[in-house]
Amino acid sequence: MTERKFWLALAALFAVGGVVQLPWPPSRFGAAFFLAIAVGCAGLWLVLRLREKYRVCRVLAAAGRVLFALLVVSFAAIQIFVIQAGMRTDDADTHADYYLVLGALVNPDGQPSAALAARCDTAADLLAANPDSKAVLCGGQGGNEPCSEADAMFAYLTEQKGVDPARLLREDESTNTIENLTNARALIETAEGHAHGDYTAAVVTSDYHLARAKMLLRRAGYEEGLGVPAPTPHPAQWVAVRCREYCSILGLMLTGRWTA
Repeated sequence: MTERKFWLALAALFAVGGVVQLPWPPSRFGAAFFLAIAVGCAGLWLVLRLREKYRVCRVLAAAGRVLFALLVVSFAAIQIFVIQAGMRTDDADTHADYYLVLGALVNPDGQPSAALAARCDTAADLLAANPDSKAVLCGGQGGNEPCSEADAMFAYLTEQKGVDPARLLREDESTNTIENLTNARALIETAEGHAHGDYTAAVVTSDYHLARAKMLLRRAGYEEGLGVPAPTPHPAQWVAVRCREYCSILGLMLTGRWTA
């Protein structure tokens, strides 16, 4: 009885956590993640109720406990890794010839979302501190965006941050992080005339996304795997974005694509 109450209470807790995240679009992934866990906990409560009657329920209950334990351990381990990777390092470690600024949502009015603006602000600070460096603005146009993410970043950096347009390259065809980094490398080596290996690059993205971005940067051929974090703009978004990163990183691990 006590164990059944525990799983029922846990299901209710995750259900409430999921429902409160539903109204705000940036947090809806977290809502789906929490609600999925709530369903799993409710299912475990149900099989515990039926385990005396059906042998298969005893097996399912044991499997459910193991799966939940694995979820908790793996989530904690990945979050420690994500948080450590997202911490700002010494400024001397962030110098690069090119900063690859990863895109994020563009608002309907053409202005960068809070997450994209934070990445642009970080890039502007880096360019100001490193006058010989350039930035590659990465991101195509999503179906719900009025322009490409690269164009929105270009307008924001030149018009609002005063960055010289000559220091900005636009990569406006990509649709995900892997394409961001691959296309940025091609742009640097074709438009800028560099041979691979004679320049350094660092990825600029949100702190919660940096661990995955740095690994994908190494997979794209950059041995250094340098990265600079931009702050998460909304504290309320913290849970949702880290749930998304957990799923994304776990997916890379399970498919053998995590190691460079």
